[in-house]
Amino acid sequence: VYLTDRDGEESLLRCLDMRTGAELWKVAFSDPGELSPKYAGTRGIPTITDDAAYLVTGYGAFVRVDLKAKKVTWKHHLVKDYDHELHKFGIAQSPSVYGNMVLVSPNTPAVGVAAYDAKSGERIWTSPALGFHGYVSPRVESVCGQDMILAQGSSEKAPRSRRRKKGEDPEPPKELAPGHVVGLSPRDGTILWDYTGWRCHNAIPHAVALPDDRFFITGGYDAGSAMIRIVKKGDAFEVKELYKTDAVGSQLHQPILVGEHLFIGSNSSSRNDGLASFSLDGELAWRTKDIDDAPNFERGSFIMADGKLIMLDGKTGILHLVKADPEKFELLASAKMVEENDMAWAPLALSD
Repeated sequence: VYLTDRDGEESLLRCLDMRTGAELWKVAFSDPGELSPKYAGTRGIPTITDDAAYLVTGYGAFVRVDLKAKKVTWKHHLVKDYDHELHKFGIAQSPSVYGNMVLVSPNTPAVGVAAYDAKSGERIWTSPALGFHGYVSPRVESVCGQDMILAQGSSEKAPRSRRRKKGEDPEPPKELAPGHVVGLSPRDGTILWDYTGWRCHNAIPHAVALPDDRFFITGGYDAGSAMIRIVKKGDAFEVKELYKTDAVGSQLHQPILVGEHLFIGSNSSSRNDGLASFSLDGELAWRTKDIDDAPNFERGSFIMADGKLIMLDGKTGILHLVKADPEKFELLASAKMVEENDMAWAPLALSD
């Protein structure tokens, strides 16, 4: 088991024995920085290949660790290298490996995605900017029969309103810069298609790839959700918006597709719908908010296995087993796992 950790001003990659939890080895490297004390802790999941681990820390360090030599072989910084400032929530993403490249998202005013040579660490290309700070990891999807890098950035955050002084004219509304959901060419990072119709000032879940070249986009902060389809037109691509909805919105975690429905943890800092079953054509089937005595799950993560959803309530620390039935909610079992009110938002993993 590989995980990231923190010790003073060093970040760590730790390797644990799956059966016992005993530490087999660790690699430490200098990684100074400061985050909001309320959201301290490590972020992101290391990406593991046959010979290396690639990870991005909450402070912006981007490193390759040789698994045989157990040492860092190259290191970059997604904040300092791009002359940017660290967001108070830090950085949270997992690099994607594609061919000889490792893909990350600096998401600065000048650069959206960057591709590096997996062995040497040399930068190969950068894409145009995609918006503002976000937490969406780039990943490769097959779209209209060809590989593309799916990536997105956040929209500009509206300034806090202030009370208007007596006799003062109202300020004209500000046109906020959008975030972009894009398909990039793996060859050189050029934008093949671009969608700006959905706006979230802190994008976290990545768009869910669906059949027929569709993508479901969701977020918190009152962003709601949207469904788009990518259509090839000659040598170009066109984005068709199928619908937008405020019925569901997940701040942190990926929806899970089951048949013609998505299971969505429709909770955020501004909504408490609980778990929702939402059809691909935009209809809400149910949500636990409307079901007596059903858990809310707060902003805990969930995964699916053997037709069941394994869900951790981010506030109570209770792990729930839920039947993955889009038509009705059925709670199968529950057990206390972590401390209450501990913001148990980290992703779950399953080993067979």
